[in-house]
Amino acid sequence: MSQPVTELVTFTSSEAYQKDKGVLKGLIEILDATDGALSTYHGPQVEDPSEGYSFVQWQTYEHHVALMNAPVYPKLIETLKPALGGPFELVHIKFNKDVTKALEKPITEVATFTLKPGKTMEQLVPLLDQLTSTSELSIWGPTMEKEDRVVLVFGWNSVEVGIIFCVEEHHEVISKGPEELKKVLVSLNELADLKLFHAKLQKYS
Repeated sequence: MSQPVTELVTFTSSEAYQKDKGVLKGLIEILDATDGALSTYHGPQVEDPSEGYSFVQWQTYEHHVALMNAPVYPKLIETLKPALGGPFELVHIKFNKDVTKALEKPITEVATFTLKPGKTMEQLVPLLDQLTSTSELSIWGPTMEKEDRVVLVFGWNSVEVGIIFCVEEHHEVISKGPEELKKVLVSLNELADLKLFHAKLQKYS
C-alpha cells in the first residue's frame, strides 16, 4: 500500500490562534467529514510562535483535489481565516515512509532543503536516504509543487536533542556526532539551502 500524501500548510498565525488553537475547530470538523482525510495536526513554531503549521494526511493527492473542487471548500477557507495573521503556503509531500509517529512526538523538527543552482536531486537523494535510514522517526520526501525542494521530518522528545542540521549555529553538536553524520551534513549543505523549524503539534482527528 502506498504512503499517504501529506499536505503541509505554513502560515503566519493570528493573535487569536496563538491564544486558542480552537479557532480551527470548524476546519477540523470539515476535514473529519471529508473522504480521504486521515488525520490533522497543527501547532505553533517553537522558535517563533507567530508562525503556525498544519499537516493533513490524505489517502491520496486526488482526495484533497476533490475537496478543493467541492462546494464546501469556500466554507473551509472561511474557517481557516481566523487563524491567519498573514500569508500562507501550501505544498504536498510524498514521504518515503510513515510520518505519523514523528508528527506525534513532543517536538517535530522540519528541515526544508532547496537545491542550489546547478545541483540535482540525483545528488541529494542518496544523502537523504542515508540520513533517514536508521530511524522510523526520520522521514523525507519531495514536494509535488516544487521540483527543487524536499522536506525532512524528525520526531524528538525535546528541542535540545532535535537541533542537528544548522552546522554554523550548532557546530558543537555536529562536532561531537559520528564522523559519517558530519560528512552527510556537510554534503547536504553544499547541495541545498536549508530552512529549519521546530513545532509543537497536536492531533485533531
